[in-house]
Amino acid sequence: MNALENVGNLVERLADKIEAVIDDRDDMFSEISDLRKRLIERDKEAVKAAQDMRAELEVTRMAALRFEQELARMEARLQTLNGRLAAFAGSENQYGD
Repeated sequence: MNALENVGNLVERLADKIEAVIDDRDDMFSEISDLRKRLIERDKEAVKAAQDMRAELEVTRMAALRFEQELARMEARLQTLNGRLAAFAGSENQYGD
């Protein structure tokens, strides 16, 4: 009987260990599932952030282009005014003498 009891105890201990391993496995699968969900969410956030950055970059690029155009217009206008001033100054010198 002693050998039979030992086998019975061994089977019980193995069954307990197998049950614990199965529980650990189930917990790990659950954790993996949670991590996958978090990874998907983070990936979506990263894609959104990249899209937002591209949109902001385009807005900034367009603003810089408008600024350069306005600067070119102002420089042209300044050159015109400078030419008029030089012409006026030249005509003053011509009549002032």
